[in-house]
Amino acid sequence: MKRFQLFSTFGVVLFCFVGVSSADRIGMIEGKGRPVDGSILLITAEKVTILDRGEKQQEIPANIIAWTSFEGEPPELASARTAVNGGRMQEALDSLAKIDQRRLTVDGMKQDYAYFLAYAKAKLVLAGGGDAEDAEKELSNFLRNSRTSYHYYEVCELYGDLMVQLGRFDDAKKSYAVLARAPWPEYNLKATVSLGMAEISEGKGDSAKKNFETVMASTDDSPQAERQKSIAKIGLALCLVADKKYDEAIGALERIAREESSEDSFFQALVYNSLGSSYAQAGKAHEAALAYMHTDILFSSARSEHIKSLMELYGLWKQIQRVDRAEEVAKRLKDLYNITVK
Repeated sequence: MKRFQLFSTFGVVLFCFVGVSSADRIGMIEGKGRPVDGSILLITAEKVTILDRGEKQQEIPANIIAWTSFEGEPPELASARTAVNGGRMQEALDSLAKIDQRRLTVDGMKQDYAYFLAYAKAKLVLAGGGDAEDAEKELSNFLRNSRTSYHYYEVCELYGDLMVQLGRFDDAKKSYAVLARAPWPEYNLKATVSLGMAEISEGKGDSAKKNFETVMASTDDSPQAERQKSIAKIGLALCLVADKKYDEAIGALERIAREESSEDSFFQALVYNSLGSSYAQAGKAHEAALAYMHTDILFSSARSEHIKSLMELYGLWKQIQRVDRAEEVAKRLKDLYNITVK
């Protein structure tokens, strides 16, 4: 029998029970351990509880979970999960469209379905395509109806990012404020970094700089916190770009690229994309293209940043009248991510 129960504190739903099955699985983010098989008993925004095959109950913190799968889930849900993890958002949406939602028999399946739908639509918009109004609707639905999902804080961040792109900075800040209330210290730093990036987009460089400096001053020395401090360094360089101090910004970003770990593909992709943006705003299109090519060639595994680099390269090649290169990039966007550019 499926059990379902909700408890609320300060208006936030804390947890739900899901149907118990014998072949559920929790996959961890890289470096956090092997997948755990068993029966998922409980899902909250903060953790997932599973009874493993050894009949031992484990509580897995949400901030180290990469994915969950459920016994009896529709194969199209698994296909959507694979497509999302591979950065193929339209493919994920195509798989989700084939699912008869009556086959989503436990709450975890329903939450994953809603998450993939909202995530894929939002990522398409952030990549320069998709339907922004539809993406906002799905994200809002998820945040309203799936507060017990371990994806909850991730979607708060994604909603904030979408609001920044749409120029709705007050809404973005509200969403990042919820992210900051997550129980893991690095999420507070992540929220502060995101707020700083939003303020750069809003034209509030001085306020952005204060947020990045707050992150840099944190005494948390965990690997997750150190990563946010590294991203804050990029933010400080982008504050120089906002002040039109292009040479200083480019020099700072080049130092960051040399000094920080090259093993973190996402971080390096973010550095080179920021470098490309800095060169482009300085009116140096060829140098910008070379920076974005670093991401394309060396750090394509960081899929969201790889998509951004290809989108920017497409525009730059057209700007410098290399139509052949632009067409090549357009084909790769279509082949790799099913994104069409014109």
